[in-house]
Amino acid sequence: MAKRGIWLDRAVLPDIIISYFNMQHPLVGGYTPDKVALRRAIALAYDLNREIRDLRRGQMVPAQSAVPPGVWGFDPTFVSDMGQYDPVRANTLLDTFGYLDTNGDGWREQPDGKPLVVEYATQGDPFSRALNELWQKAFNRVGVRVQFNIGQWPEQAKSARVGKLMMWGLGWSAAAPDAETFYNLGFSPYIGAANYARFELPAYDALCRKQAMLPNGPERMAAMYEMNRLMVAYMPYKFHGHRILNSFVHPWVIGYRRHPFAREVFVGIGRRRP
Repeated sequence: MAKRGIWLDRAVLPDIIISYFNMQHPLVGGYTPDKVALRRAIALAYDLNREIRDLRRGQMVPAQSAVPPGVWGFDPTFVSDMGQYDPVRANTLLDTFGYLDTNGDGWREQPDGKPLVVEYATQGDPFSRALNELWQKAFNRVGVRVQFNIGQWPEQAKSARVGKLMMWGLGWSAAAPDAETFYNLGFSPYIGAANYARFELPAYDALCRKQAMLPNGPERMAAMYEMNRLMVAYMPYKFHGHRILNSFVHPWVIGYRRHPFAREVFVGIGRRRP
């Protein structure tokens, strides 16, 4: 293609790949330290680098928060556990908060001794199956049973909206260059819509309302920084990354740049060389 004059235009999309925990579910939800530890441990056990390298062929950048590059509110200095892979810390968290193998079968139980089986909703396509393998290895690393419930994407989406799924993974994207779209993932008035995790935290809601009233600047960025910290601390979501779009451009198309917030891929703009 290079010999034919075709060049590659690459851009990080304004989107986020997520896996969410249903915060209203009695097993993985809740705001007590033991429930937070369970979610953080599961997130830390997941090898995000392998997903990016092997499944996505390098076409995604790891996420530190919900906000992708190119969107106002993105903070390049913010580094969090979202991008970390640390099975040792994950196991230590579970040990510390009482998720132990009490019956000697090789799998952890809940602190009260009840069975610990996480249900992850998924689809049956080849890419989803490959993701399931990565999740299976993550759960194995921390001695937690996982059950994959396979269904069609539309049915999983309907169940997610009404809070029937324990965990599920999907994508979220913006149509405008502002971070508020991504912070709505944790805004409690959007439970049943953008807020798949059904996250409900008064401190987060207050910050979300505050930033919405502020002009772009240091004060709004400070509010967003605190929202990032709360999202990482409570871990209602495991943020995976932001995908990269590749466009191959023929030599007769001059000045091509794909609009980052356009939903449709358009071709043939510019002018043809004589």
